[in-house]
Amino acid sequence: MSGEIHINVGGTLFETKWSTLQRHCDTLLGSLTTTSEYYNKDKKQFFFDRNPELFNTILDFYRNGELHFPTHICGWNWKQELEFWRISVTDISECCYPKYIKYEKDQNLVNYIKNAFIVRTAEYQTHKVSCLAGIKQRIWLFLEEPTSSIAAKIFSIFYLLIVLLSAITPMLVTHPDLRQKHVDLDKLIYWVNLNGLNLWIDKENPKEVMFVTTVPPKWLKDLDLFITMFFSCEQISRFASCPRKKEFFKDWLNVLDIILFFAMWTIFIIDQSFDEKLLENYELLIFYSVCYCLVVFRLFRFFRITKQYSALRILLMSVKSSMKELGLLSITFLIFVLLFANLIYFAELRDPTTFPDMVIGIWWTVVTMTTVGYGDEVPKTALGRTVGSLCAVSGLLIIAMPIAVIAGKFNDLYEKNANREDFQKLHTIQKIGKVHPSNIMTLKQSLKNTHHLNTREMKSNADNKIFDVDM
Repeated sequence: MSGEIHINVGGTLFETKWSTLQRHCDTLLGSLTTTSEYYNKDKKQFFFDRNPELFNTILDFYRNGELHFPTHICGWNWKQELEFWRISVTDISECCYPKYIKYEKDQNLVNYIKNAFIVRTAEYQTHKVSCLAGIKQRIWLFLEEPTSSIAAKIFSIFYLLIVLLSAITPMLVTHPDLRQKHVDLDKLIYWVNLNGLNLWIDKENPKEVMFVTTVPPKWLKDLDLFITMFFSCEQISRFASCPRKKEFFKDWLNVLDIILFFAMWTIFIIDQSFDEKLLENYELLIFYSVCYCLVVFRLFRFFRITKQYSALRILLMSVKSSMKELGLLSITFLIFVLLFANLIYFAELRDPTTFPDMVIGIWWTVVTMTTVGYGDEVPKTALGRTVGSLCAVSGLLIIAMPIAVIAGKFNDLYEKNANREDFQKLHTIQKIGKVHPSNIMTLKQSLKNTHHLNTREMKSNADNKIFDVDM
């Protein structure tokens, strides 16, 4: 076919040549014939119900051989147009390709945030819900979703205080001024020798002596028991009300809670029944110490309240999405640590008082590259100080570059989440208050008055029998 072709796009008539369109035969326009479903025999033209403004760019692709996008059009529109006209993404010009993929990257980022903020709660039946199922549903919301009600928000604040208190109590136990004298060391040694026991205590170590001759005050023991019972009841209630028991064990916080549950009660049982055995059984002491160290990880329960504070959740998402950069940082850091450990060892080889082996060199390199500088090991020769200077500068450069990438991802996630929250608040106003911001107030003013509306919506969500709320 030759000559001219008339194309009607959304009511606007375009005219071009058959030879122009046939330059790209694998596209929709390049494969048009008069037998096509888009051909109007009466008007002798092809009709497409598409945006005529965008079609100018599509037609220029056939004329010039390159696809260039105007910047004021959303990337979603171009994605739909390319799919309809069967134009490959590889035909986009190099200068405009970043604009096209920016839409897909932004869309993936928005979907990533939405999936992270979806509240997936109890999957109860839509009808014939028992009273017990309703109670379990409310308990699950109360414990799992702080924004579901005012009571849940208050509980999350109280939960945070208990978590902080649980992190402080192990520190108070080790403070000498708070412990009460239980027995003199000489009497303890006499009693041990009298019973033919082996005492593992180093009398020259004041910390070991303190632990065996003093005990924590009663109020501190009662406080620790209260914390143990609180977390145990909270964990049992959370598991009992969880509608998906298999999914429960996929959350690392729940797994940590189970480990802490056994560790806390093991410590309690040993303190109550096997306290004297700790003096003679060194293996039991090691087991007791390991359990006590595990209890310190109760502080990780702080991450349960990330659902209430979106900025904190965004921070965790930024770290999670930057695992590739963190992995690259770790590998690069390890290579330079090994490099400078070798260099500093041979640079100080003639000095008998510094760096006896390369293991000490590794310690020195880590301390220097992270700009800590304890000063326990320092180079003394001119060559060693030169290596030390290079090591310090390299540490600054290696650590700074990936941190900038992570900070950039955090800014992107935070900005997208702020836009998502504003957009959701606007829809909340229109859905509940039947308000359109253009008729009553500006968007900024209306967002300031949506707090009570959000509260009402959260209460209504808590009463639903099936709910999968996108927070």
